[in-house]
Amino acid sequence: MKAKLISNQTPVGERSHLADELPLATPYMLQVFPVYACNFKCNYCIFSVPRHDRGYVSSQKMLDVSLYRKCIDDLSAFPDRLRMLRFAGTGEPLLHPDIAAMISYAAQAKVAQSIDIVTNASLLGRRLAEDLVSAGTSRIRISLQGVSRERYGEISGTFEDLDAIVDNVTYLYGIRGQTEVYVKIIDSALDAPADAEKFLALFGDIADVLSIEHLLPATPLIDYTRVAGKATMALTQNGAEVTDSDICPQPFYMLQLNPDGMLVPCCAMESPLTIGNIADSSIAGLWNGEDLKRFRRQHLGGRRSENAVCKGCQQFRYAMFPEDVLDGAADRLARVFT
Repeated sequence: MKAKLISNQTPVGERSHLADELPLATPYMLQVFPVYACNFKCNYCIFSVPRHDRGYVSSQKMLDVSLYRKCIDDLSAFPDRLRMLRFAGTGEPLLHPDIAAMISYAAQAKVAQSIDIVTNASLLGRRLAEDLVSAGTSRIRISLQGVSRERYGEISGTFEDLDAIVDNVTYLYGIRGQTEVYVKIIDSALDAPADAEKFLALFGDIADVLSIEHLLPATPLIDYTRVAGKATMALTQNGAEVTDSDICPQPFYMLQLNPDGMLVPCCAMESPLTIGNIADSSIAGLWNGEDLKRFRRQHLGGRRSENAVCKGCQQFRYAMFPEDVLDGAADRLARVFT
């Protein structure tokens, strides 16, 4: 097997102790959420929930390219480069017709150390694979929904053609250049003891990195005990111990740009707060603004449950690492974010 199999680490490896670094002059990450739409309806995702039952996600389907360019231009105002610019969110990024050009614009601006994209790879045909590599994508993270046609159909709700995924990844790997091919599968998609070995056999020689990730309860709108299968939800998404932290670390190190231009403080499937629209404000101004400071103080002060979305959110505990825990530094940090 050529690929490296990882567990209990992020795709970029070592993680800083967040409490020691705060406040951040530059966020570690900006997640660009380019399309509020998906060609899958995976049973663990909010797209399996009727739209009228969801809270605020985005008021617009597609991120406007000119607004996106302003976003990238705004990032130049920060004193440092982002550690990561990630194209992901509640939807399939490859549905955006300008996705490769968007990545190219960011790569040329040199605003991030790494430019990642997370995709189900069903739309990753040869031309688009070539365009993404040429654009300067650092890492393409491919999320699998099973190792058989039947399991793919059960989980995705719309798609069964595993052979097409294998073909797409095979071609991408062959032309990848400096782009890392990262293939991951969720443990709830492994329905039989031999499925993990089948995953390694299918993708071990056509990927740089492989990971078996763990199901996380991403939204209270889904009964995860129903979709978990053999997954226990005893570990975080990346395989760390689940902490009892009551402070979500995401508003302290990241931002997400929604398709409607709204900036939000985390990557939850429903947004707890809109900090502002980048059409009207600079990203640096919003990052350092009073609305986000107030939201951070709410978490540091043990008042997370005052926000309706945060109150029901478990996602952050399953998406964090021990280095992200802020609870022991809450009093000190509350004074920092005044």
